[in-house]
Amino acid sequence: MVKPFEALGNWLLGEDDQQIPPLPQGLPGDLAQALDRHVRMLVEFQNTDYAALYLDRLGRFHERRGVGAGLFREIADLLALRMSFNDPVRVSQIVLERAPLADPANSTIDPPNSVYRPEIQELVAMFPRDQAETIADALAWVGIVRGRMRVRLDGKRGRVRLRLFVRFRRIRPQSLRYARESSSTERWLHMIDRALTKRPDAAAEVVRSIRIVHGFGANHRLSLENWNLVINSLAKPVFDGELVLPQLASALASARSAALNDASGEELRRTIADIRSTAASAVVPGAAGSRA
Repeated sequence: MVKPFEALGNWLLGEDDQQIPPLPQGLPGDLAQALDRHVRMLVEFQNTDYAALYLDRLGRFHERRGVGAGLFREIADLLALRMSFNDPVRVSQIVLERAPLADPANSTIDPPNSVYRPEIQELVAMFPRDQAETIADALAWVGIVRGRMRVRLDGKRGRVRLRLFVRFRRIRPQSLRYARESSSTERWLHMIDRALTKRPDAAAEVVRSIRIVHGFGANHRLSLENWNLVINSLAKPVFDGELVLPQLASALASARSAALNDASGEELRRTIADIRSTAASAVVPGAAGSRA
Protein backbone atom coordinates (compact mmCIF):
# COMPACT_ATOMS: atom_id res chain seq x y z
CA MET A 1 0.00 0.00 0.00
CA VAL A 2 2.89 2.36 0.63
CA LYS A 3 4.55 2.19 -2.79
CA PRO A 4 1.66 3.72 -4.77
CA PHE A 5 1.63 6.70 -2.42
CA GLU A 6 5.42 7.00 -2.69
CA ALA A 7 5.12 6.98 -6.47
CA LEU A 8 2.40 9.65 -6.34
CA GLY A 9 4.51 11.76 -4.00
CA ASN A 10 7.54 11.44 -6.23
CA TRP A 11 5.49 12.50 -9.24
CA LEU A 12 4.05 15.51 -7.42
CA LEU A 13 7.54 16.49 -6.27
CA GLY A 14 8.88 16.17 -9.78
CA GLU A 15 11.03 13.10 -9.17
CA ASP A 16 11.55 10.37 -11.77
CA ASP A 17 12.82 6.84 -11.56
CA GLN A 18 16.52 7.08 -10.71
CA GLN A 19 17.43 3.40 -10.94
CA ILE A 20 20.53 2.52 -12.94
CA PRO A 21 19.62 0.33 -15.94
CA PRO A 22 21.77 -2.79 -16.38
CA LEU A 23 24.66 -2.71 -18.82
CA PRO A 24 25.09 -5.35 -21.54
CA GLN A 25 26.99 -8.42 -20.36
CA GLY A 26 30.51 -9.28 -21.48
CA LEU A 27 31.87 -5.76 -22.02
CA PRO A 28 35.61 -5.19 -21.50
CA GLY A 29 36.38 -3.68 -18.12
CA ASP A 30 37.37 -0.19 -19.31
CA LEU A 31 34.35 0.07 -21.63
CA ALA A 32 32.00 -1.17 -18.91
CA GLN A 33 33.34 1.50 -16.54
CA ALA A 34 32.89 4.23 -19.16
CA LEU A 35 29.33 3.15 -19.97
CA ASP A 36 28.47 2.91 -16.29
CA ARG A 37 29.69 6.50 -15.83
CA HIS A 38 27.69 7.72 -18.84
CA VAL A 39 24.56 5.88 -17.77
CA ARG A 40 24.70 7.30 -14.25
CA MET A 41 25.21 10.80 -15.65
CA LEU A 42 22.16 10.44 -17.94
CA VAL A 43 20.02 9.17 -15.06
CA GLU A 44 21.08 12.33 -13.21
CA PHE A 45 20.32 14.40 -16.31
CA GLN A 46 16.82 12.95 -16.73
CA ASN A 47 15.82 9.48 -15.51
CA THR A 48 16.18 5.72 -15.92
CA ASP A 49 14.27 5.60 -19.20
CA TYR A 50 16.55 8.22 -20.71
CA ALA A 51 19.67 6.25 -19.76
CA ALA A 52 18.06 3.12 -21.22
CA LEU A 53 17.45 5.07 -24.46
CA TYR A 54 21.18 5.84 -24.52
CA LEU A 55 22.01 2.13 -24.28
CA ASP A 56 19.46 1.30 -26.95
CA ARG A 57 20.90 3.89 -29.34
CA LEU A 58 24.42 2.70 -28.65
CA GLY A 59 23.40 -0.90 -29.21
CA ARG A 60 22.89 -0.20 -32.91
CA PHE A 61 26.67 -0.09 -33.32
CA HIS A 62 27.74 -2.82 -30.89
CA GLU A 63 29.72 -5.41 -32.87
CA ARG A 64 28.61 -3.71 -36.06
CA ARG A 65 30.81 -4.39 -39.06
CA GLY A 66 33.24 -1.52 -39.51
CA VAL A 67 32.94 -0.41 -35.87
CA GLY A 68 36.03 -1.46 -33.95
CA ALA A 69 36.52 -1.12 -30.22
CA GLY A 70 38.04 2.35 -30.51
CA LEU A 71 35.29 3.77 -32.70
CA PHE A 72 32.58 2.21 -30.55
CA ARG A 73 34.06 3.86 -27.47
CA GLU A 74 34.17 7.18 -29.32
CA ILE A 75 30.49 6.84 -30.28
CA ALA A 76 29.66 5.98 -26.67
CA ASP A 77 31.45 9.03 -25.28
CA LEU A 78 30.09 11.47 -27.85
CA LEU A 79 26.54 10.13 -27.64
CA ALA A 80 26.54 10.67 -23.87
CA LEU A 81 27.71 14.26 -24.39
CA ARG A 82 25.14 14.87 -27.11
CA MET A 83 22.28 13.56 -24.98
CA SER A 84 23.25 15.76 -22.00
CA PHE A 85 22.55 19.00 -23.87
CA ASN A 86 22.74 22.25 -21.96
CA ASP A 87 19.19 23.55 -21.94
CA PRO A 88 18.19 25.98 -19.14
CA VAL A 89 17.33 22.98 -16.96
CA ARG A 90 20.83 21.53 -17.24
CA VAL A 91 22.53 24.90 -16.93
CA SER A 92 20.59 25.46 -13.72
CA GLN A 93 21.50 22.02 -12.39
CA ILE A 94 25.17 22.73 -13.01
CA VAL A 95 25.15 26.23 -11.50
CA LEU A 96 23.24 25.02 -8.44
CA GLU A 97 25.73 22.13 -8.09
CA ARG A 98 23.05 19.51 -8.64
CA ALA A 99 24.93 17.80 -11.45
CA PRO A 100 28.01 16.22 -9.84
CA LEU A 101 28.26 13.65 -12.64
CA ALA A 102 28.21 16.16 -15.50
CA ASP A 103 31.04 15.64 -17.97
CA PRO A 104 33.63 18.44 -17.64
CA ALA A 105 33.53 18.86 -21.42
CA ASN A 106 29.87 19.81 -21.21
CA SER A 107 29.59 21.61 -17.89
CA THR A 108 31.57 24.85 -18.18
CA ILE A 109 29.02 27.54 -17.35
CA ASP A 110 30.84 30.84 -16.88
CA PRO A 111 28.83 33.70 -18.42
CA PRO A 112 30.28 37.23 -18.40
CA ASN A 113 29.74 39.11 -15.13
CA SER A 114 27.91 36.06 -13.70
CA VAL A 115 24.82 36.95 -15.74
CA TYR A 116 23.14 34.04 -17.48
CA ARG A 117 21.08 35.34 -20.41
CA PRO A 118 18.88 32.57 -21.80
CA GLU A 119 16.97 33.49 -24.93
CA ILE A 120 13.20 33.80 -24.56
CA GLN A 121 12.76 31.21 -27.31
CA GLU A 122 14.96 28.84 -25.25
CA LEU A 123 12.64 29.23 -22.28
CA VAL A 124 9.56 28.76 -24.45
CA ALA A 125 11.04 25.52 -25.82
CA MET A 126 11.07 24.11 -22.28
CA PHE A 127 7.28 23.72 -22.49
CA PRO A 128 5.46 20.82 -24.20
CA ARG A 129 5.31 21.28 -27.97
CA ASP A 130 1.68 22.43 -28.31
CA GLN A 131 1.96 24.93 -25.48
CA ALA A 132 5.39 26.10 -26.67
CA GLU A 133 4.05 26.89 -30.13
CA THR A 134 1.07 28.77 -28.64
CA ILE A 135 3.32 30.77 -26.33
CA ALA A 136 5.76 31.51 -29.16
CA ASP A 137 2.93 32.80 -31.35
CA ALA A 138 1.73 35.08 -28.55
CA LEU A 139 5.23 36.42 -27.85
CA ALA A 140 5.87 36.93 -31.56
CA TRP A 141 2.67 38.97 -31.74
CA VAL A 142 4.01 41.37 -29.08
CA GLY A 143 7.53 41.23 -30.55
CA ILE A 144 9.57 39.79 -27.68
CA VAL A 145 10.15 36.17 -28.70
CA ARG A 146 13.77 36.99 -29.60
CA GLY A 147 14.54 38.76 -26.36
CA ARG A 148 16.56 37.48 -23.42
CA MET A 149 16.09 37.04 -19.71
CA ARG A 150 18.79 38.26 -17.32
CA VAL A 151 19.57 35.87 -14.47
CA ARG A 152 22.26 36.94 -12.01
CA LEU A 153 23.94 33.76 -10.84
CA ASP A 154 25.24 35.40 -7.67
CA GLY A 155 21.90 36.93 -6.63
CA LYS A 156 19.08 35.52 -4.52
CA ARG A 157 16.42 36.25 -7.14
CA GLY A 158 18.57 34.63 -9.81
CA ARG A 159 18.94 31.45 -7.73
CA VAL A 160 15.18 31.31 -7.32
CA ARG A 161 14.78 31.44 -11.10
CA LEU A 162 17.34 28.68 -11.54
CA ARG A 163 15.47 26.46 -9.09
CA LEU A 164 12.30 27.12 -11.08
CA PHE A 165 14.06 26.07 -14.29
CA VAL A 166 15.17 22.83 -12.63
CA ARG A 167 11.51 21.96 -11.99
CA PHE A 168 11.01 21.75 -15.76
CA ARG A 169 13.17 18.63 -15.75
CA ARG A 170 10.06 16.60 -14.98
CA ILE A 171 8.37 17.57 -18.27
CA ARG A 172 11.53 17.81 -20.39
CA PRO A 173 10.74 14.63 -22.42
CA GLN A 174 7.53 16.30 -23.65
CA SER A 175 9.19 19.62 -24.40
CA LEU A 176 9.81 21.21 -27.77
CA ARG A 177 13.53 21.45 -26.99
CA TYR A 178 13.75 17.74 -26.21
CA ALA A 179 12.04 16.88 -29.50
CA ARG A 180 14.49 19.03 -31.45
CA GLU A 181 17.56 17.66 -29.67
CA SER A 182 16.35 14.09 -30.05
CA SER A 183 15.74 14.62 -33.76
CA SER A 184 19.25 15.99 -34.36
CA THR A 185 20.80 13.17 -32.33
CA GLU A 186 18.90 10.59 -34.36
CA ARG A 187 20.04 12.30 -37.54
CA TRP A 188 23.66 12.04 -36.43
CA LEU A 189 23.25 8.33 -35.68
CA HIS A 190 21.54 7.86 -39.04
CA MET A 191 24.46 9.54 -40.79
CA ILE A 192 26.90 7.23 -39.00
CA ASP A 193 24.84 4.29 -40.23
CA ARG A 194 24.87 5.63 -43.80
CA ALA A 195 28.61 6.24 -43.64
CA LEU A 196 29.23 2.65 -42.53
CA THR A 197 27.23 1.49 -45.54
CA LYS A 198 28.28 4.00 -48.19
CA ARG A 199 31.69 5.32 -47.11
CA PRO A 200 33.19 3.31 -44.25
CA ASP A 201 36.48 5.15 -44.78
CA ALA A 202 34.76 8.34 -43.55
CA ALA A 203 32.65 6.81 -40.76
CA ALA A 204 35.00 7.91 -37.98
CA GLU A 205 34.87 11.54 -39.16
CA VAL A 206 31.09 11.43 -39.36
CA VAL A 207 31.14 10.29 -35.74
CA ARG A 208 33.53 13.09 -34.76
CA SER A 209 31.54 15.72 -36.64
CA ILE A 210 29.15 15.99 -33.67
CA ARG A 211 31.98 17.60 -31.67
CA ILE A 212 30.96 20.76 -33.52
CA VAL A 213 27.84 20.92 -31.33
CA HIS A 214 28.67 22.36 -27.93
CA GLY A 215 27.94 25.07 -25.39
CA PHE A 216 24.61 26.52 -24.27
CA GLY A 217 22.18 29.18 -25.37
CA ALA A 218 22.92 30.96 -28.63
CA ASN A 219 26.32 29.27 -28.92
CA HIS A 220 24.67 25.85 -28.87
CA ARG A 221 22.09 26.91 -31.47
CA LEU A 222 24.76 28.29 -33.81
CA SER A 223 26.97 25.23 -33.38
CA LEU A 224 24.06 22.95 -34.24
CA GLU A 225 23.38 25.03 -37.36
CA ASN A 226 27.05 24.64 -38.30
CA TRP A 227 26.88 20.86 -37.86
CA ASN A 228 23.82 20.66 -40.10
CA LEU A 229 25.64 22.78 -42.68
CA VAL A 230 28.55 20.31 -42.72
CA ILE A 231 26.24 17.32 -43.09
CA ASN A 232 24.02 18.94 -45.72
CA SER A 233 26.93 20.30 -47.77
CA LEU A 234 29.38 17.40 -47.61
CA ALA A 235 28.31 14.08 -46.11
CA LYS A 236 24.72 13.81 -47.30
CA PRO A 237 25.39 14.81 -50.94
CA VAL A 238 28.13 12.17 -51.10
CA PHE A 239 25.88 9.49 -49.62
CA ASP A 240 23.08 10.48 -52.01
CA GLY A 241 25.43 10.24 -55.01
CA GLU A 242 25.16 13.95 -55.80
CA LEU A 243 28.76 14.86 -54.98
CA VAL A 244 31.97 13.00 -55.80
CA LEU A 245 34.38 13.56 -52.94
CA PRO A 246 37.03 10.82 -52.66
CA GLN A 247 38.64 12.49 -49.62
CA LEU A 248 35.43 12.83 -47.64
CA ALA A 249 37.12 12.01 -44.34
CA SER A 250 39.70 14.79 -44.64
CA ALA A 251 37.03 17.20 -45.90
CA LEU A 252 34.89 16.53 -42.82
CA ALA A 253 37.90 16.93 -40.54
CA SER A 254 38.72 20.30 -42.14
CA ALA A 255 35.11 21.46 -41.83
CA ARG A 256 34.99 20.41 -38.17
CA SER A 257 38.18 22.34 -37.45
CA ALA A 258 36.80 25.44 -39.18
CA ALA A 259 33.52 25.24 -37.27
CA LEU A 260 35.27 24.92 -33.91
CA ASN A 261 37.66 27.74 -34.77
CA ASP A 262 34.93 30.25 -35.70
CA ALA A 263 31.50 29.85 -34.11
CA SER A 264 29.98 32.42 -36.48
CA GLY A 265 30.22 29.90 -39.31
CA GLU A 266 31.97 32.26 -41.74
CA GLU A 267 35.20 30.27 -41.81
CA LEU A 268 33.17 27.07 -42.13
CA ARG A 269 31.25 28.38 -45.13
CA ARG A 270 34.50 29.40 -46.83
CA THR A 271 36.03 26.00 -46.12
CA ILE A 272 33.01 24.15 -47.51
CA ALA A 273 32.97 26.37 -50.61
CA ASP A 274 36.65 25.60 -51.22
CA ILE A 275 36.08 21.86 -50.78
CA ARG A 276 33.11 21.79 -53.11
CA SER A 277 34.83 23.96 -55.72
CA THR A 278 37.58 21.37 -56.09
CA ALA A 279 35.22 18.39 -56.06
CA ALA A 280 33.61 16.92 -59.13
CA SER A 281 29.82 17.13 -58.83
CA ALA A 282 27.83 14.28 -60.28
CA VAL A 283 24.14 13.46 -60.07
CA VAL A 284 23.55 9.74 -60.43
CA PRO A 285 20.62 9.06 -62.81
CA GLY A 286 17.68 7.69 -60.90
CA ALA A 287 19.27 8.45 -57.52
CA ALA A 288 16.83 8.80 -54.64
CA GLY A 289 16.09 12.23 -53.33
CA SER A 290 16.50 13.38 -49.78
CA ARG A 291 16.68 10.53 -47.30
CA ALA A 292 17.56 12.36 -44.11
